[in-house]
Parts: sequence; structure tokens; C-alpha cells
Amino acid sequence: MTIFRSRMRGLYTLVVYSLCTLCVPAVLVAQQPLVVPSGQPLSFLEFIAEDDAQVVRFRFVAPQIGETFGFEDVMQDFQVICDEQVMPVLDANGLAPRQIILSMSAADVPFGELAPDVLQFFELFRPENGICIWEEF
Repeated sequence: MTIFRSRMRGLYTLVVYSLCTLCVPAVLVAQQPLVVPSGQPLSFLEFIAEDDAQVVRFRFVAPQIGETFGFEDVMQDFQVICDEQVMPVLDANGLAPRQIILSMSAADVPFGELAPDVLQFFELFRPENGICIWEEF
């Protein structure tokens, strides 16, 4: 499993995934505006690749979910993030995972830790013809 955890906080972080010469996944961070339809503040938290990059996770902190923004307000954000942020990164690096998991958390919760008091939303996609196809859990 490859994990990249950003210490940056803000709306201008995008993960760029590449393979090094030893075929070990490496991750770079580039400054890019992260604009979503809801207008919510959203910052990149972490990238995780599992199963030889067949499953990739992009985790985000969305501090206003559950307060100002409900799931219905941010549903479209998932699709936009996947199509406009995740797919170009995967395509540019020749990656073709079978699953893309996106998550938004109201607070920074370490991957795999239970935090019942922190609201988290998850969506699952599969890449197909350069776009993300939503899949029901």
C-alpha cells in the first residue's frame, strides 16, 4: 500500500501520482485551485494506492460537511473531483485502477481509524473512457 499524506491545508492542493524508476509509487503535490460545484472549502488530505494501484483512494477534508453542507449539497462535488482532478492525474501517469474511492471528512482522521463523532462521506467510481462512472456501494 502506498500512502501520501499532505500536511498542506487550503483549497489549492492537487495530488500528482507518478512511478519512479524502481516501480515504487511516488506522489508529488502541485498547487492548483480545487473548485467544486457546492462552493464548499475542500482540501486534499491523502492519496492511497492498494492492490498494485488497482484501487486508489483520494481523501479530502471538508470541514463544513454536516454543518453548512449536507450530502445532497456535495454529491455533485464527487463527480467533478473524479472527472476533473483524479482522471487527468491517472491518465497522465498511465494508471488504470479498477476502483476509485473518494472520501470527504469533516476533520482529519487517520486512514483506518474509527471516529464516530466525525462525519465522513464516501463515493466509489470506476474509470471508463476517460471519465468516472459512479458505482453504488
